[in-house]
Amino acid sequence: MIDPAKVCLFIPGNLAGFKQKLFGRIGAKIEAHGGRIVRTDASQLAKLPGDIIPIVGCQPESTQNIARWRAEGRPWAYWDRGYARRVFATWLPRGSDGGYYRWHMNSFQMQTIRDVPSDRWDALKQPLAPWAHNPDGHIVLAAGSPTYERFHRIEGWVKRTVDELRKYTKREIRVSDKETKEPLSDRIKSAHALVSHGSNAAVEAAIMGCPVFVCPDSAAALIGQTDLSKIEAPIYPDREAWVRSLAYCQFNETELVDGTLWRLME
Repeated sequence: MIDPAKVCLFIPGNLAGFKQKLFGRIGAKIEAHGGRIVRTDASQLAKLPGDIIPIVGCQPESTQNIARWRAEGRPWAYWDRGYARRVFATWLPRGSDGGYYRWHMNSFQMQTIRDVPSDRWDALKQPLAPWAHNPDGHIVLAAGSPTYERFHRIEGWVKRTVDELRKYTKREIRVSDKETKEPLSDRIKSAHALVSHGSNAAVEAAIMGCPVFVCPDSAAALIGQTDLSKIEAPIYPDREAWVRSLAYCQFNETELVDGTLWRLME
């Protein structure tokens, strides 16, 4: 359990209006418990006492701070849009009442499969499709947004990844990004695999039954592969415990302010 009195939430000035309101409510609850908030100026996070856990999202101005915290072994927390029933920009069904956001300690996405019950996953009413086996299929390459690439310092990832894949496969590679209008379910239909750095498209594709290749930071690495030299040999592990764990890492708007977040986040 995380003590909200020992955290500091960074609220960037460029958040969309509805997120500003939500994170304002989260921040108010944190302050009510003796915690802190910092608005707009990420440099202020470097001045926090050592026993305070900074909380940041996918903003390029936080990249340097996270690198320093990792080097120092300092605990930090990260939030982003959820894995399923998320707030928007999803090919799975969207969430109601604002949708879900994922929160993690010391990582960008889920890094371990936990021994948790199925109640939170069951409540999402999201089908888990059987794995699809398409030996003659194409490869979907899901690119991150420009903000994502700047945040993770991976500019040029698409070209480098296509070049790497060409060493190991002759399959058709279809590149898609945030502007692609075709539903992900159609893009992965008959696909051999989906490749992504850490886009949530990999999690969604795996839920829909498409094998995935991702970077180690991705939650989908737990049921996919991270070595592109193995692109011709996808894996098809059991995903039940994985999806249950995903559901225990994401929270709706009510849970973000009523204490559920601090009780379940790890």
